[in-house]
Amino acid sequence: MKGVITYIVCVLALPTYFSQAQHTPTLEKGVADFSKYNFTENGPVSLAGEWELYMSQLISPQDFQTLGRQAFDFVDFPSAWNASSGSQNFGFATYRLNLILPRQHLLAIQLPHCYSAYTLWANDETIAKNGVVATTREQSVPQWLPTTVNLPNEHDTISLVLQISNFNHAIGGIREAITLGTREDMRLRESISLTGTIILVSALTLLFIISFFVSALYKSRAVLLFSLLCLGWGVREAFSNYYLAIHYMPDFPWEVAVKIEYISLFAVMIITMLFVASLFKEDVSRIFKYLFCFCNVVFVLIAAFLEASIFTQFLPVYLSFAALLIAYILYVLVRAVVYERQGVWLIVACLFLGVIIFSYDLIAYQGVATFSPMIISIGYLTMFILLAIALLFQVGIFKRSAATNLLTYEDLYGGNSSM
Repeated sequence: MKGVITYIVCVLALPTYFSQAQHTPTLEKGVADFSKYNFTENGPVSLAGEWELYMSQLISPQDFQTLGRQAFDFVDFPSAWNASSGSQNFGFATYRLNLILPRQHLLAIQLPHCYSAYTLWANDETIAKNGVVATTREQSVPQWLPTTVNLPNEHDTISLVLQISNFNHAIGGIREAITLGTREDMRLRESISLTGTIILVSALTLLFIISFFVSALYKSRAVLLFSLLCLGWGVREAFSNYYLAIHYMPDFPWEVAVKIEYISLFAVMIITMLFVASLFKEDVSRIFKYLFCFCNVVFVLIAAFLEASIFTQFLPVYLSFAALLIAYILYVLVRAVVYERQGVWLIVACLFLGVIIFSYDLIAYQGVATFSPMIISIGYLTMFILLAIALLFQVGIFKRSAATNLLTYEDLYGGNSSM
């Protein structure tokens, strides 16, 4: 139901979105003129468009003033380096955008994580940084931590200079857009994202604890696997998307954090396969189950023992592999519906929502849609709650709780007794 509501809201919001898009200035040739744009009435804008790109150069604002204009290209921002013409995933670069803003503005920008370290200047002032940007792997320090920072309001013209270096990930550059809006709006967006992630991780932790004790009480393999699924997805949410764990532990080793992010994904896929197989034993192929689990174990070992710069190259392959699991689960559910397995309709509902949210997560990762932590948090939380309810029916816990100790006629005389 929540998935349907979200879809309806998005559809109803489309006319407003396109109306706003018609009045939003475009970024062309490294310049964005927002002098006539009302941020209070029209809301935040994405700084996606043509930025200046100085590949294999780290240029500071002071360098631009003393050295003048260097050789550069205009590129669509954001974009990964390995998706740009003639660029490499390992290296360093400088982006620049000139903003023309309304007078007496009080604006802020929301920055996603970059691959894999960045420093951002507004005119001559450093306003944000993740890790240490450098020209060599030995000197650079990667870090992923989305943040929101205020723009200085002394001038109505601001030059944004963004330095990025990457020697640790298969993707270089930046894949999500920077957002500009009023300070109040940007702080609210940050608070909503952080709060939503905290609620999701906390709820998954609580579901893990409750379902673990229920599995011990009822000796249910399916409930035990569900508890592990809650734990695995909770860990992944803490180390991905909004990177909640890094917010509270900013010095956490980046390499370890990336390993946790990937290994938790592979582990969740294994648990999901075993979980579905435990619910629908007659419908899941044992060959597919063990083959899929074996392949995921291989991915776990690769991520555990190889550096992130190597094992992250396999993510596009793995996303296709994960899509195979979704397709197979849908096939299993169709069989379960046809053969009228117990509790299947609730499982179909939660899985349908899961497919919608996972698909949105996937296309946002590919840069096709804008990533929203709140949509992810609400969607996954709803899915897990529905799954927990469906599981109670599936394993018969509700039925057991309704049992009575009173003797019945059948207990005393047998069900086949005749008068």
